[in-house]
Amino acid sequence: MRNTKLEPRTKILMMLIAGCLVILLDSPTALLVCFLGSLTLIVLSVPTWRQIGLLCTFLFFTTWGLVYSQAIFYNEFPRTVLFTLVPADLPLIGEMTGGIQVYREGLFHGIVQSLRFNTTLVIGCFIVWTTQPRDLLLALTQLRVPVTLAFMVTTALHFIPVIANEAATVLRSQRLRGFRYLRLNLLTTCRGVLNSFRPILAGNIRHATHLSESVESRGFSPEAAVKRTSLRTLKMGAWDFSLLIGLFVCLIGIVGLKLLYFCYANGIYYGSWLRDVYTFTREVL
Repeated sequence: MRNTKLEPRTKILMMLIAGCLVILLDSPTALLVCFLGSLTLIVLSVPTWRQIGLLCTFLFFTTWGLVYSQAIFYNEFPRTVLFTLVPADLPLIGEMTGGIQVYREGLFHGIVQSLRFNTTLVIGCFIVWTTQPRDLLLALTQLRVPVTLAFMVTTALHFIPVIANEAATVLRSQRLRGFRYLRLNLLTTCRGVLNSFRPILAGNIRHATHLSESVESRGFSPEAAVKRTSLRTLKMGAWDFSLLIGLFVCLIGIVGLKLLYFCYANGIYYGSWLRDVYTFTREVL
């Protein structure tokens, strides 16, 4: 994937602002706009087909898990039962749980929560896929993040493709030996999965050991990291400043509107000249 014109610090601050926005916003329409905006970043960065498939997999499982769990365990009222998975009079499970139903309001709430989570997930993928680890480390240090914490974050991100490659190698070797994961015998499948974890874990421990030895051999320590300097510096351009200013203005404006509506809803302050503002906040935000 080609590098985008956004500076790494801009990407990090953008993700922080987006995280605040998805918490403040309650309207599905507003959350959908945030989610589509995050997808626009991915589209503009020209992802590979592999990255598109990986992102679709992430989005599918997170959305399915959130919607399914909220539909079943939704405990707010009112709630409407769409259908029953386990009747209350079913022996053992039904008696223990009181019945398991799927609620319409739970499905709606799960969709809203998935929009919140998926927005930050997509922006996180955008940062990882379009930023070199050294640039990310430099950006975190210039944002006054402790060097040791910044190093841990970049190291963890560096290990994600390493773990993926290690797992792919182990799975490929097991398939070449004739093992198939999808079998009717559940015990055999579980045993095969557990046997796959051991070489993957051993490989990652080996990589982590080599990395720690390499870091120590180069004289890295928490005390010396505070005085660490870099020959390279990051500079924000006009596009970076414009984007951040626009996002900050949106964030401050939404916070202000939410505070006005909170004062109105709790009887703290009401202004008749703010009726349109109250309506806009309730229906749009």
